[in-house]
Amino acid sequence: MDEPIEVGSNEAANVERVEGIVAQTRADVAAGHVTNVAEALRQRFDDAGIAVSPEQLEQLASEVS
Repeated sequence: MDEPIEVGSNEAANVERVEGIVAQTRADVAAGHVTNVAEALRQRFDDAGIAVSPEQLEQLASEVS
């Protein structure tokens, strides 16, 4: 693969992954499949290998709820 790696491409990909996890969690909450939003997000971010601070996690959880 001889194409240059775009600076920030990993960050952009992570933003998209975070948005996808948040959207899926929001849908799961609406369907009644998730009761603890912060814990569900933490587990999903861990599974995806995405590091988020406790502050970010709480902010995202409040956006989902």
